[in-house]
Amino acid sequence: MINLLPPIEKGKRRREKQLKLIWILGILVVASVLSFALILLSMRFYIAGQIREQDILVDEAKGKNIKVNILQEKIKSVNRTLSGLNDFYQSQFPLTDFLERISKLLLQDMYLERFSYQEEGSRVTFTCYAPTIDSIYQFRERVRSQDDFEDINFVLPDWLEPNNIIFRVSFKLKYEL
Repeated sequence: MINLLPPIEKGKRRREKQLKLIWILGILVVASVLSFALILLSMRFYIAGQIREQDILVDEAKGKNIKVNILQEKIKSVNRTLSGLNDFYQSQFPLTDFLERISKLLLQDMYLERFSYQEEGSRVTFTCYAPTIDSIYQFRERVRSQDDFEDINFVLPDWLEPNNIIFRVSFKLKYEL
């Protein structure tokens, strides 16, 4: 095809083409920038949602951590109390063990009437009933055979009375049971 247009018309048409091309390229650039901005905006909303979700999880974890810390403090308090009670009971005189031991020393027809323990000096005193004076002598030998009793003292109201005797025994423990 032969172009018979004058040069001025040719220049106008070229400028129009260039202008159309610039408009198309401008629209493409604006559309691309707008699309990119919308993509960035949607990413911002997504990331903000993720951050809120993580904040909620962190707050829940902190709440659980606070509850765990409170429980740990309660457990420590209970453990301190139990430790104090254990120390208290460990420092006490083991009365049941000692009375069981004394009951094994008593003869079958004898029994305790009164019992006293003084922690200061580890002094034990008790009053017993014995049916005969012979049973008191046997009991006295059994008590004296114990290695951890010292300063053993038997007190009888009347050594001449042969039957139904109430007597008192006192001694010190060499070491605590």
